[in-house]
Amino acid sequence: MYKRSDLYYLIFAAGPISEHISYSTSSSPTGPWTFRGIIMPTQGKSFTNHPGICDYRGNSYFFYHNGDLPDGHGFHRSVCVEKFEYNEDGSIPTINMTKEGAPQIGCVNPYETVQAETICWSSGVKTEKCSEGGMNVCDIENGDYIMVKGIDFGDGAASFEVRVASEVGGGSIELRLDSLTGTPAGTCVIADTGGWQTWVTRSCTVSDVHGVHDLYLRFAGGSGKLFNVNWWKFTAKKTQNTPES
Repeated sequence: MYKRSDLYYLIFAAGPISEHISYSTSSSPTGPWTFRGIIMPTQGKSFTNHPGICDYRGNSYFFYHNGDLPDGHGFHRSVCVEKFEYNEDGSIPTINMTKEGAPQIGCVNPYETVQAETICWSSGVKTEKCSEGGMNVCDIENGDYIMVKGIDFGDGAASFEVRVASEVGGGSIELRLDSLTGTPAGTCVIADTGGWQTWVTRSCTVSDVHGVHDLYLRFAGGSGKLFNVNWWKFTAKKTQNTPES
């Protein structure tokens, strides 16, 4: 339930199975409520669906469940989001599931600390509570990856640093632009730090990293868990002023 202007909105999963999303409105948080219709018809691979709506930077977003990822179903579902606009009378339009989701409204700044759980797409990884505060990415194995969309490297990056922890042999982080199979722009080697929550900072140089790109952090190493990641960031190239002749 949320309030917009002078109207309260109650959005809810509605049956029968498979569920759809409907909503009601009221001038009071305790009702009475007026049923306003279906927001998202029954669709997708999950028999159950749960909603959320919020405003962010002047846009309205609708969150829901789907099961379209590999092995997805009603008990193995993912969170999706669509951008929408209210009708002039305050009613919510019909919203359908898409594979594209909401458009990106800004680029990620790689020269500020980026939390490792900042993820657009990923494979194999999980998150857990971090001893340094917040969350860290864990359960990293060979071939897993994280993709972060729309990073603006500007005139170019010189190096990459990452906060990691491991109690085994470690592995490496391959930095690839726009494709999981692209040529690595840099490779950061991660060694044993003495524990899964014993954090150190590792770094490596990078080459030909400039402009706006999707960034893939591809993890490589032996069998089993390799290391945990808390955060990462890039360092920009230093620009040189050319003396006037």
